[in-house]
Amino acid sequence: MPRSQPPFTLDGIDHLLLLVDGMEPALGFYRSVLGCVLEERYPQWGMAQLRAGSALVNLVDTADSNGAWALPEKPGGRNMDHFCLALGRHDEGALRRHLAEHGVEIIEESFHTGARGDSLSLYVRDPSGNVVELKGSPKP
Repeated sequence: MPRSQPPFTLDGIDHLLLLVDGMEPALGFYRSVLGCVLEERYPQWGMAQLRAGSALVNLVDTADSNGAWALPEKPGGRNMDHFCLALGRHDEGALRRHLAEHGVEIIEESFHTGARGDSLSLYVRDPSGNVVELKGSPKP
C-alpha cells in the first residue's frame, strides 16, 4: 500500500531551541552581534526567547539548575534540543494518521507559544533521534 503524502504545507522554521552555557553571554551575542530582540524570559525553565525575523531562537542555560531539564544524556551529546517546523493549514486528524502510517510516534504534545502565536505542537523523532516539533498555525 503506498504511503500518503503530507496532509499539510510547510510555512518554514518556527523556532530553534539551543543549549547555552551561561545566559548573559549568549544573550549578548544574539542581541548585539546578530540583532535578535529579546521577547520573553522563562526563568522557571532557564530559558530566554529571542525574535530573529519571523522566527524565534530559544536559549536554555544548562548551567542554570532550572535549565538542567535540557542537558543531553551524554555530556557533549548535543547542543540543539529540537527544531520546529511551522505548518500551514491542515487537518489535525489527518496529520496524526499520516504520522502513524509512516510509523512515526508522537513523543510529546503541548499547546504553547511560538513565533506565530499559541497553537498545538506535536513532537516526533527523525530516524537519527533528533526531535522535530510540528507546530500548527494559531486558531483565528
